[in-house]
Amino acid sequence: MKKVFFALCLAVAGFSAANAQEGQMAAGINIGVAPSLEGEGSPTNFGIGAKFQYNVTDPIRVEADVEYWFKSKGISVFDISANVHYLIPIIDNLRIYPLVGIGYANCHFSGMDIDIPEINLPDIPGVDLSGMLGSLERDIDTSSNASRFLFNIGAGAEYDITENLVANFEFKYQYLKDFNRMPIQIGIAYKF
Repeated sequence: MKKVFFALCLAVAGFSAANAQEGQMAAGINIGVAPSLEGEGSPTNFGIGAKFQYNVTDPIRVEADVEYWFKSKGISVFDISANVHYLIPIIDNLRIYPLVGIGYANCHFSGMDIDIPEINLPDIPGVDLSGMLGSLERDIDTSSNASRFLFNIGAGAEYDITENLVANFEFKYQYLKDFNRMPIQIGIAYKF
């Protein structure tokens, strides 16, 4: 009976804490840079993104974000992720937070176009070689896409500029198979 009573008390406390912040949401944008951690000559992509945040409880917030990282050294990335933040108040308007999350990324690798030079065909009476070879592709595109699941772990800080406007700084380690990176971003969000 004590276990049932204790579980019931925990459930009520959890429900109360979840409802204490219900309705606190924010939407915003991020800009940043994401250096790749894989080998020499790896790309450093600049990116822009959008985010939506929802406070589940007073310290716990969930965030969904969508980001596009512009082409660098032939590689561009589009990713979608869901992160969980644990907000720790430092002073009145400043909070820090660790974060973890999962997501999906699509990496586009733009290879180089290979041009096949024109061939000077020999003149053979009665044989039209240009008709036979005219349909050959003259350019070969070596670009490709790779889809990857991703895992985020990192930290951030946010500062309330006004009651509804929040600025943030965030860095995270982003694990993608064969393409680990370290996005560093600044952002702004509007709370409603």
